[in-house]
Amino acid sequence: MSSAYKSSKTPLLLASLLSAVTLLTACQTSREPVPEPRYVPSIVLGDAQTLTILPNRVACASALPMQCLLAKSSKDGSIFQIPYDWIEDFQPTLGTEYVISARPQIDEAKQSLTGYWTLQNIVSQRMVGKPQ
Repeated sequence: MSSAYKSSKTPLLLASLLSAVTLLTACQTSREPVPEPRYVPSIVLGDAQTLTILPNRVACASALPMQCLLAKSSKDGSIFQIPYDWIEDFQPTLGTEYVISARPQIDEAKQSLTGYWTLQNIVSQRMVGKPQ
């Protein structure tokens, strides 16, 4: 190949390369990615319910090791678990059975229960046995 041929191809090659880079950058946006907004629930309280809190704690059926209270609903008599510190303003004593009025916390946007409760009042309490 002659040097005249090489020198005439160089400006053409550079022009093509410059055009390709310009076209590629024109298609891209200069904005940085924006993260999704953080979800902040709007919590409201549901209707008050009467619960019997049984005197002993049990290991929760969850991925994390924690203690749960056993609560009995006055509506249908069902027994369910509430993690130990998920009833605001309520500090139960082991070996004492409580009847409480509490309101479930509800995520207003999702219309679903959060699992947390807010104590309204302690209706009654009685010592059932010595804690072990």
